[in-house]
Amino acid sequence: MTERGEPRAARSTGLLDPEDIEVYISLLPRLPGPADGAPPEAVRRLVRSGLLHESGEAGEGRDRVTYAAANPALVCGRRAKGILDEAQEMILRLLRNQETLAPAVDAYLSQRDPGGYKVHSGMPHINAAIEMATRECREEILTSQPGGPRSAEVLATALPPTLDMLRRGARMKTIYQHNARSGPATQAYVRAIEEHGAEVRTLDENFDRLIIFDRKVAFIPGTEDRSVAVEVRIPAVVSFLAVVFERSWLRAVPFTPPGRDRATARITDEMELAILRHVVAGDKDAVTAQQLGISVRRCQTYIARLSDRLGSRSRAQLGYLIAKSGLLEANVPDEPPKDPEHTPVHAASLSTVG
Repeated sequence: MTERGEPRAARSTGLLDPEDIEVYISLLPRLPGPADGAPPEAVRRLVRSGLLHESGEAGEGRDRVTYAAANPALVCGRRAKGILDEAQEMILRLLRNQETLAPAVDAYLSQRDPGGYKVHSGMPHINAAIEMATRECREEILTSQPGGPRSAEVLATALPPTLDMLRRGARMKTIYQHNARSGPATQAYVRAIEEHGAEVRTLDENFDRLIIFDRKVAFIPGTEDRSVAVEVRIPAVVSFLAVVFERSWLRAVPFTPPGRDRATARITDEMELAILRHVVAGDKDAVTAQQLGISVRRCQTYIARLSDRLGSRSRAQLGYLIAKSGLLEANVPDEPPKDPEHTPVHAASLSTVG
């Protein structure tokens, strides 16, 4: 019972259906009075809902019962108050539940974060840890995703939690390698997250997967085969990784699909320059392709084109001609980084963020 003596069930909007309302409307011209001809069950529901009030002398038959109509707006107001009272009660229960569980939460986080890091083995455990960090993220996510275009399956899994995070107001920066621009699924994914405020750039350099949430927790690789990831919560380490990411971000260019635009021309030039550096260093095609995130065949196509352009007949002659041409010296940045270039580590396959 409520404080007004009304059964709790009467506050539910599910008590009445359209037929009951039609009965109420048909009775209005005759009320106060008996409900002759009206379906008994509908009348009982209307009484329970508060839309009808019944009166009659004790012991009298039902034919002596008369009914009066109540104002539906007042009934609705009482129901609304009841629903709000229940909602407030539910909120208080949730708060008490959180207070009760607080010691368990603290214990869990302590176990989850022994010494500032935790090792996750196997993709199910890795993705579960990243999914949890994604749900907890409120301010910013930084992520590096090397390799070529992402698979449609991976991106379809990554998109919903990423959009949820962006809708919460979190900022997002993602770095791909240049050749990721050619994948239709990647293009669609980038368009979707950019519409929600994310920023995406590409880089011609070699790097590996890295995810940083709110500059408080980072996921880095644990093994070369990417079957192990390390969740790091040591502030100094996470801060260092964030600085490394930001340096790469400054060198990257905004993501645009392939086309005849200045950004694409710049990317092509940067890719060729990167290959030139590898040729001069004596790297094999497979090594160069792996470092730049492209196929060996594409790397060989670039090298063949450069050989034709410089008139080279051999790999050794190509290296000599590149060095003699001064192409690399002409494209050295005006202000090279003072710190040694960071060598990225291998990261786990962090599919939940694209």
